[in-house]
Amino acid sequence: MLLTACNTISPFQLGNNTIMTHNDLKSLFLGYCHKESGAPDNNLIGMEYENFVLIPDEANPEDAFLPLPVDGDSGVFSVLENLVELTKDTADPLEKIYEKDMLLALTSPSGSKVTIEPGGQIELSDAPRKSLLEVHNSLQSYLKLLKKAVTGFGGKLLFQGAQPLHALKALPFFPKSRYRIMFPHMLNTGSLGQWMMKASTGVQVSIDYASIEDMERKFIFLNRLSPFLTAIFANSPLIGGAPSGYLSYRSHIWEHTDNSRSGLPEAFLSADFRLEDYIDWALKAAPYHLKRDGEEILTTDWSFQQLLDGKHPDLKMSMDDWEEHLGMLFPDIRIKNILEVRVIDSVTPQYSIAVPALIGALLYNETAFSSVQSILMDLPKEEFIIYKNAVAKDALHAEVNRANFAKTGRLIVEKAIEGLGSAEENWLLPYFEQYTKEGLTPADETLELFRECGENPDKWLATVLKNDNY
Repeated sequence: MLLTACNTISPFQLGNNTIMTHNDLKSLFLGYCHKESGAPDNNLIGMEYENFVLIPDEANPEDAFLPLPVDGDSGVFSVLENLVELTKDTADPLEKIYEKDMLLALTSPSGSKVTIEPGGQIELSDAPRKSLLEVHNSLQSYLKLLKKAVTGFGGKLLFQGAQPLHALKALPFFPKSRYRIMFPHMLNTGSLGQWMMKASTGVQVSIDYASIEDMERKFIFLNRLSPFLTAIFANSPLIGGAPSGYLSYRSHIWEHTDNSRSGLPEAFLSADFRLEDYIDWALKAAPYHLKRDGEEILTTDWSFQQLLDGKHPDLKMSMDDWEEHLGMLFPDIRIKNILEVRVIDSVTPQYSIAVPALIGALLYNETAFSSVQSILMDLPKEEFIIYKNAVAKDALHAEVNRANFAKTGRLIVEKAIEGLGSAEENWLLPYFEQYTKEGLTPADETLELFRECGENPDKWLATVLKNDNY
């Protein structure tokens, strides 16, 4: 059945030799569908969770904190080493991954991975889970380990969508080879790309698809849902120790990162969207680099289409290159072997499972999906760029023509709670009662506490770090 979705399209040429056709590029996604061929629909949920780590300022250890450095006894590499040591005798020990001689990340037999973002942010890429309870248990176990790994040097975990206090230059730089290529290149693509790399954290959720048709249907839905997700979970209102004017400054950062590979293209919102539209869009973007013989070759001067056409004198494209390139694209909703939702600020552990609970309920419950789909598809697709800018600034307080984000956001979460049912609604209901029901977000709560602290950023931070709920 899946193969009928594949249409014959003219091949790309390199001289007189056919190298890869549009069908070849599409076949990668067909292969993802076939991996589960004949198996029951698992409806798995994957979660990625990023956070900042802060360390006491030696000059004022009681009241001030600094970003986690890369090196030293209280640095990134020490945290990774501590995590390995803490898990070595467990059933799921973390093992080291190296890039040449540099400790790069950790992985476990269960499929989870701990990686480091460019500014020293720490990310858990959890293994796919069968239930929200499994997601919760895995995340709690990880956070307990991470807390132990930083406690020895007084480290603290901070959950905000953007670095609230420190300037870009004050943040460390993790010297992964890809980051060394990306960081200077960001100056050519947007005004805030380096902020995206070093000063932002988010929650990502991955959703399965069973066929190309299923993927296309879910993809349209998620793209239309994305501004509402940003609004519902907004949690990055402070920058440089002061209100930024945005409730989701992280969303604002992404809007000024790289329009060739990120954002919400209008074609992705259309009821007529097909996978070929995503492939065409991806072909126009340039890979940061491609690997040959273990070395990275810089490719930022050529789109993938140009590389396919043989514009690079030394590179012939392969399916591995295509798969690598897809991972260097950052749209609001990304298509890989799963659908990745990428528009949500990092939130505190207390409410973190509300994110996959909401998305999973809407995507895996047909009644909830259809109810919300009818609302989303009624909105003009040309207005969504306005929605994105509005929710970055005002979150659920935003109103754009027919789109009242407080009202619609509340309705979306209510439909998700209904979809979860009484057995699982408590993964989402507390968040709804605390925030969405009243048209509020964690960002509103952050600003209220900031005012209560006399708009003193150090006092605000100390209060937040003392009141952790994990």
